[in-house]
Amino acid sequence: MGGLCYEPCEHLHEVGHKSDMKKETRNYLRQLGDASTIGLQVGLSVFIGLGIGVWLDSKFDTSPKLALLFLVFGVASGFLNYYRFIKRQQDEDKEDKKDQ
Repeated sequence: MGGLCYEPCEHLHEVGHKSDMKKETRNYLRQLGDASTIGLQVGLSVFIGLGIGVWLDSKFDTSPKLALLFLVFGVASGFLNYYRFIKRQQDEDKEDKKDQ
């Protein structure tokens, strides 16, 4: 039959089942995924803040005041995301040390 199992599928447990992966390996892969996106988050926060500021400056003819203000908001937002990431990593490391 073409891949559908109507009985308990024993072969599903043989190949890379999620529960077979060690907890520390899953945590490492999740942390790696989070770390790979933090640079993108920081960069996008800065450019989105700057973009909003430039757009508002064009609407209200206040160039470059709002662009600079929203650039600062974007930088602050990016570093806040970075701080939260670091804090979460530290908390997880503390929990891992308690479990050992």
